[in-house]
Amino acid sequence: MLKKLCLCISILWIGSLQAQTIEDRISASKEYYASNQQEKIYIHTDRQQYTAGEIVWYKTYNTIGISNMLSILSGVNYVELIDPKNRIVADQRVQLGLGLGAGSLTLADTLIEGTYRLRAYTNWMRNFSPDFFRKTLQITNGRTDNTVTRTSLRSDGKDSFVGVQLNTLSGDPLPKTTVRYEVLDGDKTLQKGSERTDEQGLVLIKVTDKNKDKDIQLSYTNLDERPVVKVIHTASIKPQSNIQLLPEGGRILAGIINNIGIKAIRSDGLGVQAKVEILDTKQEIVGVGETNLLGMGTMAFLPLEDENYTFRAHIDGEEPQQIPTPVISSSGMSFMVNNQHPTKLFAQISISEDLLSEEPAYLVLHHFGNTYYASRQKMNRKNLVFSADKEMLPSGVLTVSVLDASFKPLFERPIFIMQPDDCMTIAVSVPNSKIGLRENVTINALIGAQTDTTRLASLSASVVNLSRLKDTADLQTNIYSSLLLEADLKGYIESPGYYFSPENQAEKLADLDKLLLTQGWRKFDWSVEPQSLDTTKTFEAEEGLSISGFTKKLGRKAPAPLSEVQLISTDNYTDFIDTLSSEEGFFRFSDLLFPDSAKFLISAKDQKGKNNIDITLNVPETPEIQTTAGAQNDLNTLYLEELLASKQFFRELESKGLMPNTIDIAEVVVSRKVEKVPEHSRNLNGPGNADQIITWEELQNYATIDIALNGRLLGVYFQGGIPYNTRSRSPMQIVLDGMYVEPDMLSTIPVMDIASIEVLRNINYTSIYGSFGGNGLIVITTKIGSEGRMNYVPKGILSFTAKGISSAKEFYRPRYEVESDRTFTNDLRTTIHWEPFLTPDENGKASFEFYTSDEPGIYRIIMEGVGLNGKIGRKVLDMHVGK
Repeated sequence: MLKKLCLCISILWIGSLQAQTIEDRISASKEYYASNQQEKIYIHTDRQQYTAGEIVWYKTYNTIGISNMLSILSGVNYVELIDPKNRIVADQRVQLGLGLGAGSLTLADTLIEGTYRLRAYTNWMRNFSPDFFRKTLQITNGRTDNTVTRTSLRSDGKDSFVGVQLNTLSGDPLPKTTVRYEVLDGDKTLQKGSERTDEQGLVLIKVTDKNKDKDIQLSYTNLDERPVVKVIHTASIKPQSNIQLLPEGGRILAGIINNIGIKAIRSDGLGVQAKVEILDTKQEIVGVGETNLLGMGTMAFLPLEDENYTFRAHIDGEEPQQIPTPVISSSGMSFMVNNQHPTKLFAQISISEDLLSEEPAYLVLHHFGNTYYASRQKMNRKNLVFSADKEMLPSGVLTVSVLDASFKPLFERPIFIMQPDDCMTIAVSVPNSKIGLRENVTINALIGAQTDTTRLASLSASVVNLSRLKDTADLQTNIYSSLLLEADLKGYIESPGYYFSPENQAEKLADLDKLLLTQGWRKFDWSVEPQSLDTTKTFEAEEGLSISGFTKKLGRKAPAPLSEVQLISTDNYTDFIDTLSSEEGFFRFSDLLFPDSAKFLISAKDQKGKNNIDITLNVPETPEIQTTAGAQNDLNTLYLEELLASKQFFRELESKGLMPNTIDIAEVVVSRKVEKVPEHSRNLNGPGNADQIITWEELQNYATIDIALNGRLLGVYFQGGIPYNTRSRSPMQIVLDGMYVEPDMLSTIPVMDIASIEVLRNINYTSIYGSFGGNGLIVITTKIGSEGRMNYVPKGILSFTAKGISSAKEFYRPRYEVESDRTFTNDLRTTIHWEPFLTPDENGKASFEFYTSDEPGIYRIIMEGVGLNGKIGRKVLDMHVGK
């Protein structure tokens, strides 16, 4: 249980002026913290491994601050799926109630195999750097891909090559297949080319300075004549290692024992075991340190003032490498923290003789400036030792800051505190008798302890069949690692769940301290007066969605101030809200809740009641996508057994009508950038990057655009003047000079104003548009850009489709009872059960039930949740199911 968050200040000097000064600074910092609350997100998914066509079931938990109380700050979560090319291929908005929400994300048939990231954030979180929730998902594809790869680094003695072996799922090679490749650097293409596979299905791509350690996109056609795209992370094929030495406190002082952090990391971002030796001028080893499996370790070092040292690293399979020697100073200060004692935290400052003084040094324990402990000592001794009781500290990442008399940081060091009382106890019981196939099972849970002030909580539970998974859930992000650790650390953390596994907890806490020594960073700057910081926020906390834009004078850039603006639902034209635009023409409709892909009209009139107004909508910018480590190659090969099993179960789902039996796949139309497409095209893929392009010359002699295009577009047919996708038989999205407009507006656009039309149907082009690209798009660019819209858009009115709240599907629960119609002929489920909202009664009791499948084996139950008292909990339990 989180102890009282009191401020314990131990001032060892009676001078009231100095004491009051540090108290004032702490008080001001606390006020700043209160107005800059840290909102955190954790998403519990039913598993971490999927294949294209499946559904990701998830529950989202939003908490506030280090106490992890459920947040009421935000009412909407933004959830995004990022593919191996760092593109957002799916995004949803989830409505929250008391910080809780749930959703389902269907993985498109055309997703490329690879390591994906689930990212989630609120609008408020965008004010505080991109420290969003992130979770790795491994996704294979056996729907449209149906090929496996084996990548390797090869050499002919002169040159090196990235070798990719292409085979079908049954193991047959893809011989004499043309493979196009692009070398990617972020969103840039550095190199293009093509090669052909040999008789054994092997393609070789020469390694050059341009593509070394870069991602390579491969495009080819499989034996079913379907397009396939793969992304090869070349840095993961034969990664090189790099060793960093990180002195605790940032400095090494001669004549005393110093603690040095070791970080051994490969070029693919993963850690590696390493041994570091310190050698003196006689080449005698005077110090040794080793890293753990995740590449982090520490070593003690007592340098002599007149000695020169060499640091040498050893990694299995690699040549020994010499590491640059850190700077060793004879004058200065060093810092060490000991967090291994169960009840006490110790910190020591070592000061060289020439820097001893009567000036004070302050040690402060805080979280984003919210202080939990402070102490003061004079810097008149060579060794200053501080100690603090851990009992008063909350669980999570705290920062130890040592400040000088001017409150500027001398040293900073993150530490991790774990209080057992801050964890919610979860006891799960399963039937003691033998559990058979297709048997109804009831799971009982007891949440919390009798000493808790409340046992009310919200939990989620998944049950998965481990025989169909290569389960690494214990190593992946979980509710502990997310809310207590990852939310406070910048950058990629390998296997975050490892630090919170129940086995060898003392060892895990020691490894966690090594992680913080080598990767920790501070987010609160004590050297800046809190009163001088700008407390205004760019991004507001949202209770709901918003629609905003500008009113401008017709055909001009000047604003139309104080215009009357109405937002009208096309489902019910009597349902509208209104507002006035500002002096700058800005308007906003806030706290809205509407379903995804809802259609609206916005009308506007100026102060004279005239509609001579242009309306432009704000298109919110997506937060920058951070690159990350840990991406894997050859997932279809690694998870081939699971992929084949899923294909078998898909046939069962198709027969029950729970999954479409047609695969959404676009034909391949190879195109290149056409110079006749104007540069001001708003095609998000870049002007001319489309499946088909129609120029203005081809539209002459036609009365309307729909007549001009009818029968000329591949995979598109027209009905009532509206373009439909032949695959989905749904209307395509029209994008007019970057604005999403209704398909029925197509016939109103004068042909003479069109500069180009770009048709996007291939997933390579449509995925960048998210849900708007689901049925393909027609991107229209006018000759005079966005101002050309005044020729054909009614004045003072705008029609558009908005991204709204995503609705979650119902998890299908088969029931094997007499005369039940909810059954499978062949039950081969991977996710046996998903329970997003599990609420215990006042005595902490909760339960749920499900039917086992047709497959025996170990079924894993994972239950996670947050209590109303801020406690978080997780329980993993395996049960055996037999025939």
